[in-house]
Amino acid sequence: MERRKIHRVWLSALGFLLFTTPHLKAAEKIYTAYFSPAPGPSSVIWVAKEARLFEKEGLDVAPVLIPSSVRTLQAILAGESAIAESAGPAFISARLGGGDILTYYFVTVPGIKRAEDLRGKIGANQSPGTIAEFALRISLRKLGLDPSKDVSLRSIGVLYDRIAALQKGVVQFTVLTEAEKPIVDKLGFPVLLDLISLRIPFPQRGIYTTGKLIKEQPETVRHYVKAYMEAIHYFKTRKEETMRIMSKYSRVEDRQVLEHTQSWFAQNMPDAPYPPLEGYQTVVQEMASSNPKAASVNLKDAVDGRFVRELEDSGFIGNLYKSR
Repeated sequence: MERRKIHRVWLSALGFLLFTTPHLKAAEKIYTAYFSPAPGPSSVIWVAKEARLFEKEGLDVAPVLIPSSVRTLQAILAGESAIAESAGPAFISARLGGGDILTYYFVTVPGIKRAEDLRGKIGANQSPGTIAEFALRISLRKLGLDPSKDVSLRSIGVLYDRIAALQKGVVQFTVLTEAEKPIVDKLGFPVLLDLISLRIPFPQRGIYTTGKLIKEQPETVRHYVKAYMEAIHYFKTRKEETMRIMSKYSRVEDRQVLEHTQSWFAQNMPDAPYPPLEGYQTVVQEMASSNPKAASVNLKDAVDGRFVRELEDSGFIGNLYKSR
């Protein structure tokens, strides 16, 4: 069996999987999977589509929601999505079988005041191998708890499903991103741990593709990354248009949520994001506690920042922000 390798190229820059997938011709439609239906970093793909930035680069791109970073990576492996969004834990798991930090909050139901109150409680996870599971486990360890012994984790689904589970009392804690923070604030769910303030290096999400596509059609990948970089600029500088796009795809109509999300990510998304090797190391260390094979991953061979570097060295990225 051919060994699978995954390299990451954007949001911290394009990754690729070295194995055989169906050949993609430049004129063919590119199905690009994203895994979060909530407004936030996935919105960059929506912006690139709606602002016709992919089209500007000669690409016919169709965004497709697959609500799991593990499943988006599986879509690449299956040849169903030529270029897709995924995340660090899914990336490392697949390898075994912007720099980013972990941008999550650990929230609980009212009444839980300290870590000890969590013992024996149930937490809402998305699914095994996702960012949410990783954030939950890191949070619990930071709080001095063993996620395998002191609590139970239940697979609930995407972010809004987990919030609903909190409201119904099905679970007592979960993790959520900056985009959902205004929602839980209104609902009165307290934050027990702010992972953002800890600035834990972490490959929150990135854009991945196959080594075969990079080798055989580097121009396709190059144009995709160029459109993506321009979409980051659009996201940061075209607030109202970006909010309308986020509302269209996420179906969120609360202006406060949309405005908060656009503002926060506009300030924290890097203009020229490169793969955070230190962040991948964080993932490897956590995974090695339950899977010793994780320690053998050669991270330097698993990322490819050439396309971002080319755009920065050519002055393309700098020119986008000259008038800012």
